[in-house]
Amino acid sequence: MSIRFKAITLGIISAFFFSITFVVNEVMANAHGYWGYTAALRYLWMLPLMLIVNKLFGSNVRHVLGIIKRDMKSWFIWSQVCFVLFYVPLCWAVNYLPGWLISATWQLTIIFGVLTTPLVRVKTQQSGYVRLKIPTKAIPWMVIILVGVFLTVASYITHLKHIAPLLFAIIAIMLAAVAYPLGNRQIMATTDGTVTASEKVLAMLICSYPTWLIIATLSYTQVGLPSAPQLLNTFIVALCSGVIATVLFFGATQLAVHDMKSLAAVEATQAMEVIFSVLLSLLFLGHALPTPAQLSGLCLMVFGIIMLSIRE
Repeated sequence: MSIRFKAITLGIISAFFFSITFVVNEVMANAHGYWGYTAALRYLWMLPLMLIVNKLFGSNVRHVLGIIKRDMKSWFIWSQVCFVLFYVPLCWAVNYLPGWLISATWQLTIIFGVLTTPLVRVKTQQSGYVRLKIPTKAIPWMVIILVGVFLTVASYITHLKHIAPLLFAIIAIMLAAVAYPLGNRQIMATTDGTVTASEKVLAMLICSYPTWLIIATLSYTQVGLPSAPQLLNTFIVALCSGVIATVLFFGATQLAVHDMKSLAAVEATQAMEVIFSVLLSLLFLGHALPTPAQLSGLCLMVFGIIMLSIRE
């Protein structure tokens, strides 16, 4: 199995587990769970889970703290960007948009991920560290993916009576779509090949944990304690998306970090979240079957992903 194929496969698997987030978050929003708790509790749950994962993988907290100390400022700043500025807007947006629509709009991260590629530096034998370049040949396929996203959500948009909440929610999702790849790119530039994906996630958790505690405290002042179902649902999201999906995705990007084409293909696999989100919504939320326009959009996205992944 080639490194490229392995990275893309891991990306697709991570997309499935990421898609669970959009569905479960919609469940919590429908049950009037406070969005601040939805965001904070996921990451509060993740810390003990990631401590276990790192222990199983032969790492420990002391080693991870040593990694952070090498460049504490960068770890602290970009952990907030990659985790906090990514997830808080998504959790807020679910109050106004269904999970599958958020998942579709989230695919803007594919474009933003490629645009932030020059932030990554890789080491070469000839000239030391060099910055990667944007693969311009990938852009047409990314446009096709985004056209597919538009077709998928178009029927929903046309039925809206009040456009303002949608616009604010889309702006929030766009912020998240920029923050996640930007933070990930900067952390990748900070680390070397010896830092594993699980260590990377744990380090970012440790650096962002005070922020999540603050958000949880502010949520308590607004609505009191979270409900038992919200505690359970955020644990499910933490396990499936926060631990399994994040470790798989970071592992995939780490495999592809020296090859811009493979890295772009890995990030493009996250468009599969839309397909998985729609299917899970059909199965567990009772959503209607996709309209012809939505089905056409899904097919376009799959086509774009395949072409982006196999292009040379």
